Amino acid sequence: MVASSALQKKGFAGISLPALILFLCWWLAPSAPPVQSAERSGSGGAATNNETPSEAGLSPAAESAHEFPPLPITWSTGTGEWRGQWGRREALFCPPGGTPEPVWGTDIYTDDSSVCTAAIHAGLLESAEVGGRVMIEVRPDISQYLGSTRNGVTSGDWMDVWPSSFIFIWGAAQHEPAPAVQIDARTSAESWQGRPGRTVTVLCPPRFELLSVYGGGVYTIDTPICSAGVHAGRITRAKGGMLTIKLLPGRSVYPGSTNNGMTSFTAEARPQSYTFVPTPPHTPLPPRAMSPFLPPPG
Repeated sequence: MVASSALQKKGFAGISLPALILFLCWWLAPSAPPVQSAERSGSGGAATNNETPSEAGLSPAAESAHEFPPLPITWSTGTGEWRGQWGRREALFCPPGGTPEPVWGTDIYTDDSSVCTAAIHAGLLESAEVGGRVMIEVRPDISQYLGSTRNGVTSGDWMDVWPSSFIFIWGAAQHEPAPAVQIDARTSAESWQGRPGRTVTVLCPPRFELLSVYGGGVYTIDTPICSAGVHAGRITRAKGGMLTIKLLPGRSVYPGSTNNGMTSFTAEARPQSYTFVPTPPHTPLPPRAMSPFLPPPG
């Protein structure tokens, strides 16, 4: 049994070479089973090995999280790197043979909790020996995280404020439109880099600070998304609003231009780029602290 009793802050741990090798072996294996068993996922589970997300009935807003291999993490990884990005969803891979780490909360976990251990606690992973794929959503703080004992894991209590939390997205919830991700004026696409072709919908706040923009039509990966949205004519600074970006390969040069009262700068080569695409209809707003969700099987 794994007990979580004392609060320990953790960063977003790096990926070790052994964990990366295990992840690649798991992903490339043609007969690799899904993480969620048929008994747990039912008709709302992930797409089978022979189905694409579209064939499995995923909405356009939900497809992006399923189109790419899950990000390999370690058993000490939490979600603290994405604090403030409420609504952000990521598919993550817990390597087999891990060592369970501390967890705080039940169903909603503090962002320094081990994602992989929390997934066992939530009933979404069988064991640390097996590992597997899970999906998380970043949430605001709920200020009260009551621990419990489930599936051989005892989570701790944290009855005070904490910067952010996370929940698991599983079963039928994976087929619903993903919410927009709350961002601020300084958020760039670098947070999602490394996956050309991925689309992400974000929500810019009203009256945000305008910052320097590099490129036009196609922007450098480090250009703040909200300011680029004003340059592209997609939103206004006064009102903010939703934007959907698509990650692209890098370019050798990004010509600047003057559009919508903003002049962007010309930039040299970057490893990646992004552009704006239409936002999927009926995209939900970012979740609030107590927004409802599908509880894990427990």
